[in-house]
Amino acid sequence: MLADNDFEQRIRSGRLYDFYGGLLTERQKKVMEQHFYNDLSLGEIAEENGVSRQAIHDLLKRVEQTLERYEARLGLLARSDKEKAELSEVREILAAYIAEGNIDKRLIKAQKIILDLSNEGR
Repeated sequence: MLADNDFEQRIRSGRLYDFYGGLLTERQKKVMEQHFYNDLSLGEIAEENGVSRQAIHDLLKRVEQTLERYEARLGLLARSDKEKAELSEVREILAAYIAEGNIDKRLIKAQKIILDLSNEGR
């Protein structure tokens, strides 16, 4: 179970970085990208940045805490998740309505807009 929790936390940290990464310092961004996007180990990042592994570990923990504080204040990730769930629900309702034979150009256009908004129409 711990491994699942670690994986979920890693995914969450990456998503938070996607939303709030622009608010971090250049050094924080560089280390986060090396760790999350380039999948470098703490030792590899430390060597590349000329610091200790512990310094990188501490920096990543501080950045994760900072990202969580941003989310607590701004709630962009939670809002995004809520909007995706609502779009999915609307898409399902509309698809069922169309499947019942209620075919109208406006419904088809609405369905296309919803698919585009949910990034599934691309």
